[in-house]
Amino acid sequence: MIDPIERAFTYPYAAPDGSYLFANGRAEEYRPPSAMPERRFPIVGYGSNRAPAQLARKFPEVGQQIPVEAAWIEGIDVVYAARLAGYGSIPATIAFCPGCRLPVKISWLSAAQLPAMHRSEGIGVAYDFGVLEVPVYGEHSGLLPRALVYVNRTGAYAPGGEPLALSEIASEGRRWQSVGQWSMQALLAQALLPGGSPQGFIEANIASRDLRLAHSARMAALAVAWHHPAFRVLSSKDKL
Repeated sequence: MIDPIERAFTYPYAAPDGSYLFANGRAEEYRPPSAMPERRFPIVGYGSNRAPAQLARKFPEVGQQIPVEAAWIEGIDVVYAARLAGYGSIPATIAFCPGCRLPVKISWLSAAQLPAMHRSEGIGVAYDFGVLEVPVYGEHSGLLPRALVYVNRTGAYAPGGEPLALSEIASEGRRWQSVGQWSMQALLAQALLPGGSPQGFIEANIASRDLRLAHSARMAALAVAWHHPAFRVLSSKDKL
């Protein structure tokens, strides 16, 4: 089992460069969604959902199979969300960034798999789920006119007025400062828990939900809200 501090520091976790099939808790040779018996829905993963290790936490049941397709999405960059995760990391969200081209992974989920992903993303509390009608270019699927995506409800953490991008994920045409997870933890430790180390900051947030929520609220006060003209939040009544 991964150490809690390591889990926080290593977010957003390693992912294969290309497409893969998530099966038996690990990355295997890619199989397209068309080879699966159920209808599949394209869910854009831009942070930890790119990684087999995170999918293994969310889909631990034996027999789970998810085609995970390498792709590019236009006009979007990956940035730090204005919140802290329960396991201590500073998670990702996306921000509207014209001219940027972001590498992502598309998890092709079945209808039976969607509820588990929704629960893990805290739909209606931490993240909204919606449709983003912008071009997405899949390694195998080609051009997709739209995709489904989760976005943080409090927006992007922007202490200097602009979002901070994840240095672990390189986009083309990036306009904002890139910061790694360790450096972000150090920055927040200095701002929110003076005298605390990055490791101590993580430990404190994992140990105390109230403290973590208080720190998240202070981050949210410096957030840039998510907006995109081609995004629409989906409700439980909407058909995918």
